[in-house]
Amino acid sequence: MGGWDDLQVGFIGNPKTKLDDRGRLKMPAEFKAFIEKKYGKDFTSFYITSREGKDAEIYPMPEWQQHLAKIFAMPKSLPARKKLLERYNLFGDRAEMDPQGRLLMPEELRSAGLVNVEVKVSGEGSFLRVTSLLVLRESVSANPLTPQEEDSLAGYGV
Repeated sequence: MGGWDDLQVGFIGNPKTKLDDRGRLKMPAEFKAFIEKKYGKDFTSFYITSREGKDAEIYPMPEWQQHLAKIFAMPKSLPARKKLLERYNLFGDRAEMDPQGRLLMPEELRSAGLVNVEVKVSGEGSFLRVTSLLVLRESVSANPLTPQEEDSLAGYGV
């Protein structure tokens, strides 16, 4: 059996960290190491956005460009495409990682409460998701997996 190829799989894991009082995320060490391995030690360019303003999606710029290419390939008349782009435009902005490994959340996300809170940073393959730990706990508690959902997951071998 071959070894785990994180360059193929992408971001994985879910470390806990904190957004500071200015809305900056200190990139967790394991993700920073992965970014350096995949994009090089001098890589600093990201796009941060959200679909609903409750969490943040952090894409390294090359991944963001691939993601956008998929969206731009959709018919312009598709209502879901327009809604998605509106959300990405409202909540999103480019971000440069500073020498201390920090990323500043876009203004709209800071206004929505992503500032000075404990968060989970979850690796989701090509991007990272930043979610308030309090919001995540409330969501998990309020939305237990149903037997039907467990069965549907089992159909995928999970």
